[in-house]
Amino acid sequence: MLKLMNRLLRTISMLEYFINHSWEWSTNNTEMLLSELSPEDQRVFNFDVRQLNWLEYIENYVLGVKKYLLKEDLAGIPKAKQHLKRLRNIHYLFNTALFLIIWRLLIARSQIARNIWFFIVNFCYKFISYFRASSTLKV
Repeated sequence: MLKLMNRLLRTISMLEYFINHSWEWSTNNTEMLLSELSPEDQRVFNFDVRQLNWLEYIENYVLGVKKYLLKEDLAGIPKAKQHLKRLRNIHYLFNTALFLIIWRLLIARSQIARNIWFFIVNFCYKFISYFRASSTLKV
């Protein structure tokens, strides 16, 4: 735990300047320059940030901070992604189970909820039966 805390404090001290300060950015001059360029120059000097894949950009940014600023090994990332995927699945499973428990309690106490539930189940059964029957018919 001490090693983890020291890493956290070191990271915070490296990023402290960026955490505690704010900047305002203006893109007016860049947009004006882009509009003044010919289509050929726009293709050659492509600096339109609206075309960036921001998810990929942020992922590369974070990986760069981890590798070059924090000097951490990137070998543990696949294992960490797998762990996060497992945690997300557990989260979904927990939410589904909680929903079903609450729904079951609601059905046990409310005739309207019970009727809605039976309607949904009956509709799904008919829908599946229709597709089973139609898939067995061949022209």
